Amino acid sequence: MNGLAKRERREKIVNLIYILPMLIIFVTFILYPITQVFYMSFFERKINGDMVFVGLGNFVSLFTSPDTPRMFQNTFVWVVVGVFFKLLLGLGLALVLYRKFLGKRVMTAIMLIPYAMPAAVSCMIWRLMYNPMFGHIIQFLRDLHILDRPGDFLGNTRTSLIAVMIVNIWAVTPFCALNILSTMYSIPTYIYEAAKIDGASGMQQFFFITFPLITSSLRTLGLLIGIWAFNTFDVIYMVTQGGPANSSSIMVNFIYQNAFQFNNRGYSAAISVVSFLILSVFAVVYINSKGEDTRYE
Repeated sequence: MNGLAKRERREKIVNLIYILPMLIIFVTFILYPITQVFYMSFFERKINGDMVFVGLGNFVSLFTSPDTPRMFQNTFVWVVVGVFFKLLLGLGLALVLYRKFLGKRVMTAIMLIPYAMPAAVSCMIWRLMYNPMFGHIIQFLRDLHILDRPGDFLGNTRTSLIAVMIVNIWAVTPFCALNILSTMYSIPTYIYEAAKIDGASGMQQFFFITFPLITSSLRTLGLLIGIWAFNTFDVIYMVTQGGPANSSSIMVNFIYQNAFQFNNRGYSAAISVVSFLILSVFAVVYINSKGEDTRYE
């Protein structure tokens, strides 16, 4: 009996040694920075570098700032509207690629280019395309007589966020299409064959077979790309830097701006805490959604 207890104790020690490096990395690079951000959110850095305890002052300033409603509105539009169009366009591409046709492999390879292209390269291309003087987008709209004079989409407070969203949607849609397509391939073909025998049309097969069976995957995929969108910084910064007048800034841009441009670390930490709490809700919902498997019986 003592030998069995010693063996179990030895196995527990060995298992602890195996996970010890992961625990060290987790504490050093994740847990400690998070606690530091929470700690800094209760302080304010003075000009001389001293940290002064202000309690909930940074959070009060955040929720009473005139820029906060615009920040939350932009973040909501960026995440919710962006995810909707990424899934919608991804579903459309997946439906096209699900069919057999000549050049399907070539089309799939071309579709992957936006997702495989480095963000810096794609943002530079889109900035040139949006150029108000010689950009292809402006010239195309003028040729269609939609615009009668050059317009600056990136420099207009009404259109800057939409213009950057188009760039992000263009880049992420291929990823969504591939995920949806892989889910569609997992649906047994005998279900469609039985539906055809019963006289179901293509539309009926989509709404009564395909869509219900991929809904779970769509929900999980939407949560995943929603988390990515919430943390997106590079595309906005490289295209508009959050301007003009913060019209295209979301929460992560405000965090960067206050931390590294205005040197207001406490206020930036308060925004980070709020962002962390919102993302925690997304993460919990995402983890729970992973356990909901689709059955084909």
